[in-house]
Amino acid sequence: MADPAIPLQAALYARLDSELSVPVYDAVPMDTAPPYVTIDSEQMTNSSVISGRKRANRFIYLSVWSNYRGQAEVKRINAEIEASLDERPLILSDGRAVSVRVERMSTNRDADGVTFQGSVTVRVITQQ
Repeated sequence: MADPAIPLQAALYARLDSELSVPVYDAVPMDTAPPYVTIDSEQMTNSSVISGRKRANRFIYLSVWSNYRGQAEVKRINAEIEASLDERPLILSDGRAVSVRVERMSTNRDADGVTFQGSVTVRVITQQ
């Protein structure tokens, strides 16, 4: 069984793209106007036992971008992401998502003073 990293990203993208009220990107096209969500990065830690199936804790970092005045739009989109992913099964084309959980959400004003950013950290335990 292959590493489930790419099937996981494909499943996350498909879920978010079908359930969020804003576009979702891995690579944002030039001149795209906010609001939108980006799949930013992933970190993996090995959580396999000495013998048995290979398991990994994967932390996926999502960003929400908005030019709405104030944090309301970012908070609404963060909540949509949580409703779309937290404790909901996710079917992968290769491997298995044992657990999907939203671990952290935050909002902040960007350095430009206009744009607001939301951050969502999703932890997925995968098994090969």
